[in-house]
Amino acid sequence: IYYRLENAYGSKISDTGLPSEAFHASFFFIDIVGLSDPTLSVKNQVHKIQILNELIHSCDSFRKTSAGKRIILPSGDGMAIGFLSSSETPLELSIQLHHKIRAYNEQEYNPDSLGVRIGLGSGPVFTVSDLNNVQNIWGPGIIIARRVMDAGDNGHILVAEKLAEELISLKDEYRKIINLISNKYRIKHGQEIKLYSAYSSDFGNPQIPAKVFY
Repeated sequence: IYYRLENAYGSKISDTGLPSEAFHASFFFIDIVGLSDPTLSVKNQVHKIQILNELIHSCDSFRKTSAGKRIILPSGDGMAIGFLSSSETPLELSIQLHHKIRAYNEQEYNPDSLGVRIGLGSGPVFTVSDLNNVQNIWGPGIIIARRVMDAGDNGHILVAEKLAEELISLKDEYRKIINLISNKYRIKHGQEIKLYSAYSSDFGNPQIPAKVFY
């Protein structure tokens, strides 16, 4: 399928600056919990999105990654960020962002807290251009990160099997915070995956996601 897409879109996607062939990336997928609540005003929804954008941009792991080594894709209630430089960056960003969200929510003058769920994954993706010649990413890497995120509740940092096991093998500190929560979590189309959760006393959610019980 990658080769067929390359033949169909190669001339356009070569202009994006990313490889025209399939390439590997590590993904951070996030959305705002409860943003689609019909009781929220549009102004409140926009405010939450703006706050999330500002907090992400203030994280060191995001700012220190050059624009050429990251891919940002808006996705309605949140965004997906692909990193080409390091498999550790999505987790680092998740932890830093949780610290900043906690500080934001603890402000006395803040009338409305911000809740998010995060899914991390890695794998091959392919760059294509849509009818408006806007760059898009498609492939298992970003799809699995989205499926993992969808399993979470407020505060969860969930990690797909491949990325989790890679990180656990890298550093002892990751072994302490990345925990297996399901050996056979079923995602769309009946695919079963191992599902991990990253948490500690000051980030993440140690509770098992509600969807994992079903």
